[in-house]
Order: sequence, then C-alpha cells, then structure tokens
Amino acid sequence: MRKIRIFLALSAAMLLGSTLHAQNMWDAYRYSQQFNEGTARSVAMGNASVALGGDMGNISINPAASGVYRYHEFVITPTLTTANSSVEYLGSTTDENKTRFGFSNFGYLASFETGRRGYGLVNWNLGIAFNRTNNYTSRTGAYGRTAESSWLGSLAQRTNGVYAPDMDMNDYNDPFYGGSGSWTSILGWNTSLLDTLPDSDSYYKGATENLDGYSIVPGGELEQFYLKETIGNTSEAVLNFGGNISDKLFFGVNLGIVSIWYKHNEMYSERAVNPGQFQSGFSSFRHNYNYTTSGTGFNLKAGIIYLPVAGLRLGASISTPTWMYLHEEYEETMESEFTDGYSQWIASPLGTYDYRINTPFRWNIGAAYTFGSVAAISIDYESANYSRMKMIDDNYTMAFYDENEAIRREFRSSDIIRAGAEVRINPAFAVRAGYQYYTSGYKYDNTTIQIGSLGLGYASEGGFFADLAYQQQIKKSEESFQLYDDITDNGTTITTAPVGQNRFGNWKLLLSVGIRF
Repeated sequence: MRKIRIFLALSAAMLLGSTLHAQNMWDAYRYSQQFNEGTARSVAMGNASVALGGDMGNISINPAASGVYRYHEFVITPTLTTANSSVEYLGSTTDENKTRFGFSNFGYLASFETGRRGYGLVNWNLGIAFNRTNNYTSRTGAYGRTAESSWLGSLAQRTNGVYAPDMDMNDYNDPFYGGSGSWTSILGWNTSLLDTLPDSDSYYKGATENLDGYSIVPGGELEQFYLKETIGNTSEAVLNFGGNISDKLFFGVNLGIVSIWYKHNEMYSERAVNPGQFQSGFSSFRHNYNYTTSGTGFNLKAGIIYLPVAGLRLGASISTPTWMYLHEEYEETMESEFTDGYSQWIASPLGTYDYRINTPFRWNIGAAYTFGSVAAISIDYESANYSRMKMIDDNYTMAFYDENEAIRREFRSSDIIRAGAEVRINPAFAVRAGYQYYTSGYKYDNTTIQIGSLGLGYASEGGFFADLAYQQQIKKSEESFQLYDDITDNGTTITTAPVGQNRFGNWKLLLSVGIRF
C-alpha cells in the first residue's frame, strides 16, 4: 500500500504535458533502419549484392547494379509477410500473429548500346524501381490476472498535481488544449476512472483502488488485457542512371524518393474478477491509443562495381542521409463500466504534428566471385552511424534539443554483414541461399538480428523468369516490457508493475516474375 501524501508537485505536473504522444529518439531510429526486401533473387541471396549487380532489387543497395545490365527488364515482386510473437505475462502465455500481403519490388530498366565494343562507354542504362526498405508488420498481445497493481493506479499517480476542474469537459473549457493534464488523464477523469482523494482537488486514486484509512490499496483481482498491432512500411522509388565502361567498371547514381507509412494501434483493458471488492463499483475499462505517421523523403546514392580480374568483382556505394518530412495524427479513447449501470465512452480530439528526421549517412563495400555462369558467391559489409540521426521542428528550433542530445549519447554505428550464394543446376534453374547479420544501433543493446533465406530461380530462353524466396529470422528477438509505471511514494517504489517477456520474429515469402528483352 501507499500512504496518502498531499504536497506541492508543480514540477511533476509540468512533466505530464498535454498529450500522451510525443516524438522521441525511437521514432527516429524506427524510420532510419533499413531491412531491404527487393526481388526474390536478391532476398534469397541475403541481399549480398554490392558487388554483383544485375538485379532490380540491388539498385537500392548499390546504384551500379544497373550498369551491369545489357538488356531491358521488367519485374514485379508480390510478398507475403507474417509476424509472430509469444508473450509471458503474469504466468500466462499469449501467442499472436499478423499476416500482410504487399509488394516488395517492381521496376523497369532500359539499356542502350553506344556501339563501342570493349572500350569506353559500352552502354548506358535508365531505370525506375520501387523497393521496400522496411516492413513494420507486428502484433503483440498479453493477458494475466493480478491483485497487486493496476494501470489506473499508475495513471492516478501520474495525474497527481493536476487541478481537477481544469480537466472538466464542458462548454466553457477544452482541457485537451491549454490544460496541464495529459490526454489520458483527462479521459480517465471524465469517464469516472479517476477520483480525487478526500479534501483534495489535485490528488487522485484509480477506480481499481480502495481507501483503507489513510492508505491507498488495490481493490481486488483484475484481468488485464493488452493488444498492440503495427502495420506499414518504408519504400524507396528510385530514378537510376548507370553505365558500363570497358566491361570493367560499372557505375550508377540514384535519386531516391522515399515514402513512409506507419500505423500503430494499441489497446489496454482491465476487468474486475469480483466487482464487489471495489469501493467505486468498478467493473471494467478499456483504453485505445492510435497514431499514424506518413511522409516523404529523398536521398542521393552513388556506387561502382569493378572487375579487376576474371571472376572477381568488387563494389562500393555511398548514400546521403534521407531527409524525411513527416506528418503524425493521433487520438485516444476511454471507456468505463460500473456495477450501478453507469458507463461512459469519450474520445480525444485528433491531434496532429509535423516534423522532420534526417537519417544517418550510409556506406557499403562488397566482394563477389563468379564461377563462369555456373555459380556465384558474395559478401557485403554496410555501416550506418545512428548517433548522427537528427529530429527537427521547423517552427521551434529547440523542440527536439533533448531528443537529439539523447541520440548523440545513446546511439552508435550498426554493423551489417550480408552473404549469399547461387548455383545453377542447369541453364534454366538455380538454387540460392543467404544470410544477414545486424548489430543494434542502440549503445546499450548488445543483441543482434540474424536472418536466413533460401530460394529457387527459373529463366527461360525467351526472356521470362520467375524467382521464389523464403526468408526467416533465425533467432527470435526478445524484449522485457511493463504495461504501466511502477507506483512510488516519496521516491520509494511501493508497487512494481508486472514485467512481461516478449519473443517475436517474422518470415516472408516472395515471388518475382519478369521478362528480359
């Protein structure tokens, strides 16, 4: 339990802000990361393509990939993605999955001969390609029962110090704009899920809590439900120019137009196992929080592939930061039910915010060896320094000062290794395999992401080709989480919120079909 303490908490009230949603360094990290998809051939070989080229998916990794082409090509790649999670929370296990269909790639490239044979500019190429660079599909759920703590108890403590009449919704007051309470607190207050303590107008208890003399205690056992679902992607439309010099040096440059779309839906609910235990008559509540980010950006890339000796290929490319312009929309709803029949549902206004993110500079190098037309092996190294991310509000210079300082302190370079191989069984059929290894760009996270892939390819003499790839995260990622804050009293933790463990991963199935002519 915790004692009722009435004291001035101006600083705490100021920290609550006016909304639940605030952009932070994790938003910058999410939109800066790249897990390229592209064509089925490229994915099957682990996207180890810096030195190989000759594939529409490779153009987003090394623009010189187009220089290798000596023909026109059209390709399209539909993709099936399934994300799954398994959560341990309060002694219960909850498994969830989410499947989405989309397109990882489509594009067209035209090749033009100059008439020269073996010297100078042999051919030059123009291409337009669309490649997905990140996929945000996920679904996570949790369920458990506890009589030790509650989400509403945590919300009550976070609301302490806010003057209750300032949160009233009426014709004379709009608490969502200009008030000192968070939007979540305002919704909780107006659905009767928060109540002031005796003789106070700025200190609170949750509807799931009881008063025992001068102490606030949990009212009884609660069922807790949680569900979070995200969808969306970052994709890059590439305008590419490439060329072939003396069949030894291939080059390419890109103008990349990036599109970002991310949708986050989150639900949390508590239900009384025995409503008679709660002094407030609490039965259940449900809170929904949704936000959507959309935007565009652009970048420039340049790359080369060089053939020093027969069979050996060396490649390298650089990319400027992607300059992103983002628009966010967010809203919350709260619903309450009590044993006396009272119920209420309230929605916040639709909030909006515009800001910018500059992603880090990226570079990569690669080497490959081809055994005639029979086989090829390839390995890449790529680096991006996430401490160079930057968040910008054009209307207020200092808006992201703290976030940008945290980015500089807490992020680092990420190392990315990709390897792949292809073997042609005969002129028509090929088998492929690949591997990808990513270190975290967050300084205090030593976990890695490892991805394996397999694939098959078919190419006819008439120019038609089809490729199939399967990609899966080799070891699922793990994270610990809390659904609400610990409850403290004068700096001492009185009640610890339950800690859950989430194991999550994904797999993808890609099919590329196209024609060369």
